[in-house]
Amino acid sequence: MEMENKFRDLLKGKLLPAVLSIVLGIVIIIARRAALDLLVKIVGGLILAGGIVFAVLNLVRPERSANLKADLICSVLAVLFGIVLIVCAPNVVNFFPIMMGIFLILNGLSHLAEAGADQENRLIAGILGVAIIVLGVLIVMRPGFIADAIMIFIGIAFVVNGIFDIVMVRRVS
Repeated sequence: MEMENKFRDLLKGKLLPAVLSIVLGIVIIIARRAALDLLVKIVGGLILAGGIVFAVLNLVRPERSANLKADLICSVLAVLFGIVLIVCAPNVVNFFPIMMGIFLILNGLSHLAEAGADQENRLIAGILGVAIIVLGVLIVMRPGFIADAIMIFIGIAFVVNGIFDIVMVRRVS
């Protein structure tokens, strides 16, 4: 009985986060580009902070690392990478899908090469190779499309999560 009460209390505390999850999901779906830019900036800030903390820890530790130079170089690179993500978030958002598309094109070409060498799976490997190349070309030609699709999916996931939590709270209450 006590465990059931604890479970009910836990679920009651999920009502506000559930509503916030739905609101966040709707905001992400509506303002996809701004949400993605903000996400890249947040990741950049985390990388920047991590690089600074790593550098400070390496400098103030009484027992110095044997690879202090390498550790400090990695810290500086992390700080620079974080700054680039923060300052150039819109460019990163455009660049990443293009890199994904290029990767898919190269992967599709490798499937076509495999189709030429593998007599047994030639048809399947060839079809997959062509399909992957076409998808990669579409992504390279329309990089914003894949970014929008990802953000819509994330937004829908937040909305569904919030709705599920509200349903669970109402069932237990």
